[in-house]
Amino acid sequence: MILNLVLAALLSALPPPETKKDEFVFNNRAEPESLDPAFATGVPDNTIIVQMFEGLLTRKNDWVTLAPGMAESYTISKDQKIYTFKVRKGLKWSDGSPLNAKDFEYSWLRAIDPKTNATYAYWLTDNVVGAAEYNKTPTAEVAKKVGIKATDDYTFVVTLKQPVTYFLSLTAESLLYPVKKETVEKFKDQWTRPENIVSNGAYKMTYWKVQDRIVMEKNPNYYAADTVQIKKVVALPIEDRQTGVNLFQQGKLDWSGQNGAPNSLVPSLKKDPNFRLFPGTITYYYWFNTTKKPLNDIRVRQALTLAIDRKSIVEKVTRGGEMAADHLVSQNMGDYKSPKGVTSGDYAADVKKAKDLLAQAGFANGKGFPELNLLYNSDENHKKLAQAISQMWKKELGIEVKPFNQEWKVYLATQRDMAFDISRAGWAADYADPNTFLELLLSTSENNHSGWKNAKYDELLKTANSMPAGAKRNELLSQAESMILNEVPMAPIFTYTNFGFMRPEIAGYTGNLIDRPYIKYMSKK
Repeated sequence: MILNLVLAALLSALPPPETKKDEFVFNNRAEPESLDPAFATGVPDNTIIVQMFEGLLTRKNDWVTLAPGMAESYTISKDQKIYTFKVRKGLKWSDGSPLNAKDFEYSWLRAIDPKTNATYAYWLTDNVVGAAEYNKTPTAEVAKKVGIKATDDYTFVVTLKQPVTYFLSLTAESLLYPVKKETVEKFKDQWTRPENIVSNGAYKMTYWKVQDRIVMEKNPNYYAADTVQIKKVVALPIEDRQTGVNLFQQGKLDWSGQNGAPNSLVPSLKKDPNFRLFPGTITYYYWFNTTKKPLNDIRVRQALTLAIDRKSIVEKVTRGGEMAADHLVSQNMGDYKSPKGVTSGDYAADVKKAKDLLAQAGFANGKGFPELNLLYNSDENHKKLAQAISQMWKKELGIEVKPFNQEWKVYLATQRDMAFDISRAGWAADYADPNTFLELLLSTSENNHSGWKNAKYDELLKTANSMPAGAKRNELLSQAESMILNEVPMAPIFTYTNFGFMRPEIAGYTGNLIDRPYIKYMSKK
């Protein structure tokens, strides 16, 4: 009865919006951990950062297509190792001061400075000449040998160790956005506060009260400011999806946010003309902390992943159109096809194999197996999943796994410190290439929260990523993914769909593969 009343309310006509014609108000789903482009990893961080900053290249609404950003053009050498970017003349920071190629040199060197400890530093240290050396010895002398150079105010040259198929895509991502040296060095870890921050994108932040809202206003110094129609952006950090939907139905939100509705309602919400459901390139998985016993035993990790009934999860728990997945690389990655892992598709057979493996590891019928914990960030859907999967492990393997939750920022810190046994995680593609998922497990990756390292795996990716796109490269990437799926430092569970409510007055929004809004392209009728 209650569910029917909720659905009836959702499917009724929307009231007029309470938000203003020239503003866009949305649910960011959580408080950002950081708004420093060097540290952004989560969706709540990047959804805000991409509105305030812009790289050498930017992305069009579909997220896949690259377009000129701070650089108006670029050339690539015949050996595919030297990229020369022509930075636009007349660029300004949001405070009106000039921005040029030297700002990119400073920002990219900052990203690989060990004192910064940037999350994605390996994008540069693995690929750019001299970057790894600078990351170890950040001196002025070593900096001269790094392949990151502003040869004049409008020319920025990057020299790679080897060709990197997806390199241009990286220049449109947050790690490689410019930050203003004077601001960063004056205010240090407080430079992203609204009273201090200086940015270069379509919007500038004017207000940030934790657990209340972030307000951004149109940046008049943005080079394409005359094309930006939304003048004010307000982001709310509401974790409860139903609360977000309620605010949308009351006319207080223009967008309910990424996956901004309870999963249990998705099948019925498809009837609502304001509800949008489309494919995604995001994989949901569980990390196994391979530095801890008994998860350091490959047989235990294989048993745990075999005992997850993925089909039941997407049909009975998530119910949002997700696709059961026993592979890390999400769909929509060109013509790449993931290999098979330890699962067979026959759950009964997989459970039998799981029991055998657990017995081989010395834990027949779960006897003697220590109680493990399962970390997830606070969210009703993550809670349901953790409960369902821990029950599967108890029923099929006779082991106890206790779920526990933490608020977003605390959860991320716990994951980085690897202070967990098993942890919920999700990975949205940073760029449209299989490597965006596979690089997670590199030995050099700060996003690898499994403790698993493998030199052969690293070498496979290095070789593959020096090759042009095609069948030969895909074969090497498949070999690398096969290693993950068989050694199981993590257990893929499903790939997301993207869904949520958007006001009918909003134009210029395209539901892209990672459900990231580029508000500079949007308008309001």
